[in-house]
Amino acid sequence: MIKDLSNLVVTAVASGLLIVMGLVYFIITLWIVKIGSGILGYTPDGNWAVFAASLISVGTMIGSAIQK
Repeated sequence: MIKDLSNLVVTAVASGLLIVMGLVYFIITLWIVKIGSGILGYTPDGNWAVFAASLISVGTMIGSAIQK
């Protein structure tokens, strides 16, 4: 009983930590997209910048998941 409860707490804390780390990574990626487009002279709409950052984030996650 106690072991099940401790496993549940560890799972909840790990899930929360992974969500926070994912948000931080996404914000950094979005910042890089905005800076990179500014260097090239583009001013993309916010929706396109978020879309580009999400594609980069998803590609990175899939790439790291299939690595050995």
